[in-house]
Amino acid sequence: MDQTTGRITQAQKEKLIRNIWILHEARWFIKCIQKFGFETATELNLMVAESIGKTEIKQLLAELGQGKVKNIQEFDKLMHIAADVYFPPEHKFKMEIMSDKTYCGRVLDCYVYKNVQKAGTTAIHKCAAQLRFASWADAFGLNCNVESSGDTPNCNGRCDITFNIKWD
Repeated sequence: MDQTTGRITQAQKEKLIRNIWILHEARWFIKCIQKFGFETATELNLMVAESIGKTEIKQLLAELGQGKVKNIQEFDKLMHIAADVYFPPEHKFKMEIMSDKTYCGRVLDCYVYKNVQKAGTTAIHKCAAQLRFASWADAFGLNCNVESSGDTPNCNGRCDITFNIKWD
């Protein structure tokens, strides 16, 4: 809290909103499991992750006044902005341009994996990262194949998300 104004700081507000969103997501998933079972809850979660991914990028592009992504450097810049907005600070990653057609997001310490591990469900959890990032590529207007090097049961909180882009 800002002692001079008695108001919450912007950093505190952002932290609260991020934490509430993550808790909302977790509670929504738990309630879906209780109501529909793990398999259906997982299917719904993957559908929502894919859908919200498109919305995340469409809103970001609109806010930035950004048109069509023209090259890998522009894509890199936008991916860093998106990560800054949508990834919590505890999600550790590195992004790099591999070539003019290949981009890699390397997850070094996944915040989702940590929470799934705490819940004891790593053996059955289905990671939504590949779907989310494929929907990001769609929202960016890219002709792109997105691949993930792992899934929750075999990733130990680390994976590579590779974007193979075909530029027009």
